[in-house]
Amino acid sequence: MKAFTLIETLVAITIVLLAVMGPFQLVQQSLSASYVARDQVVATALAEEGLEYVRAIRDNNYLYNLANPTTPRYWLYSLDSTAGEGADCFATRGCTVDPTRHATPQAIAACTSACPPLYIHSTTNVYTQLASGAAQSRFRRTVLLEEVQGSSDKVVKVSVTVSYASGHRTRTVTVSDYLYNWL
Repeated sequence: MKAFTLIETLVAITIVLLAVMGPFQLVQQSLSASYVARDQVVATALAEEGLEYVRAIRDNNYLYNLANPTTPRYWLYSLDSTAGEGADCFATRGCTVDPTRHATPQAIAACTSACPPLYIHSTTNVYTQLASGAAQSRFRRTVLLEEVQGSSDKVVKVSVTVSYASGHRTRTVTVSDYLYNWL
């Protein structure tokens, strides 16, 4: 017989398809895993940035008190209600911090319900809470301060949570640390 039968041709096509589709499936899974990993790295960096910003506020209050001993500030000034701006990171819903607007009243804002999403500028790729000139990102950052019982206002726990949608699931990254009042 010189010609292939229809059944032989279908079997050959099936074998070729299986041989080709296996690597394509692996590539698709690898790409999906890399996107999830990329988002986790970004979320971790955003959480760390929030924690570092809170530390910087504490440190700036310390420096302010050294320069102004007659009018000292509370060591967590602007992270609680002592600033008079309504930004209370001790509240149940926490607050947002925006290092791009440092030293402005909008740098810290209380979350009335869920914290608003971060925005990303297309030219600088910088994440901010400011929507002007930026596209909404999939990330939300929440800063929550908790008093440590028995510390006599000397220690607070800072937790920064970044939530985001990735891989058809909502994921979160939380970074926590303790801040000490060394004033």
